[in-house]
Formats: sequence, structure tokens, C-alpha cells
Amino acid sequence: MRRVLVLLVIVLAGCGQAERPYAPQGSASSAPPKSETRPEPTASGPETVTIGGRLRVDIDWPADRDPLLKVITDYYLASRKALVSGSDRYLQDVDFELTAARDTYDWVHRYTEQEKTMKGAARLYNLRVAAVVGGKGAQINACVDESKARLVSTRTGKAVVPQPDWVRTPYLQAALAHRGDDGVWRIRGLRYDMKGCTG
Repeated sequence: MRRVLVLLVIVLAGCGQAERPYAPQGSASSAPPKSETRPEPTASGPETVTIGGRLRVDIDWPADRDPLLKVITDYYLASRKALVSGSDRYLQDVDFELTAARDTYDWVHRYTEQEKTMKGAARLYNLRVAAVVGGKGAQINACVDESKARLVSTRTGKAVVPQPDWVRTPYLQAALAHRGDDGVWRIRGLRYDMKGCTG
């Protein structure tokens, strides 16, 4: 956990100089910016999202549901939709800065190009805003449990052997976000800690 927080300080120390936002090819550069108004917190409790009829994601929202938590849940859902469907178009729904976008697209393509998809059940829990720095930087954490999910072959439908570590045990996922001058929070970096959470 300390390692993740140290990385946050390093990444967010230079928040004044923002990396340019990621824009998918073919997007209109003259499109109006998203609203700067942050939505009001909504109800706590469980929410279930089903992806492609193959993957169920249970989200345990905390009692104090900070709107910033959607930064990490939106990323998680979009990346798993891309993995399940084999199409990276879902990643266009996430606000990224360029490096984080490239890393996420590369991660998805690494599996989809090997004809791998995902099925089963996953859970997001212990969602929290770990730090906010100067109103321009934030670290948002989530515990991810994919131990009831499996990476499978799209050709045979059978589980891939061996399974990657991230579907074997709960892990901590941290999104390092930066708020641009347009008020939009964008993911600048993603960090993982395989020992950061327990079931």
C-alpha cells in the first residue's frame, strides 16, 4: 500500500503540466467538453452489472459514495466489456490521458489477440478515494476479486491453463487521476498490488 501511495505522490507532483487527453481516432476535436458539474453522491449498497451474458460484476458501493469512485468503476467495467466482447470500442467511454489509454488498450489486445475472453463472476469492494492532492490529483482504490471468474478460449470455451494471477486472488487496483482545466477527471495511471486486499 505504501508503494502505491509513494507512486501517487510522484505521479501527482507535476499536476500543473497535464498530459493531453486521449481522443479516439475519428473523434471531433471541436466536441464540447464534458460538464464540470460533479453528480451528487447516490445510494450505497450492492449493484450488479452483467457483461455480455458471460460476466457478472457485483459492486459494493460504500455508504459515502463519492462521485470520484466512478473513475475506477467505469474503467473496470469498460475494460472487462472490451475483454468479454473482443472489441476495444468500450474503452472510448473512459476518460484517459494518453499513457493510461495506451497501456489499457495494450492490456486488452494482449488477451483478445490470443482469442481469450472472460466469464464467471467478479466483485468490486472497499471502494475509496485514498487521496486528493490540491483539487487536481486523486488516487481512487478498489479491491477486485475475480476468483470466481475464468479466462477462457473463444474457440473452445474452455478455461485457459494456467490462469493469470489476477483471477486467482483478490488484488488492489488504484487509479491515479488528474482533473483537467475542463473539470474532467482523467485516468493518468493505473497501479496494481496483488497483496493489497483480502476476500
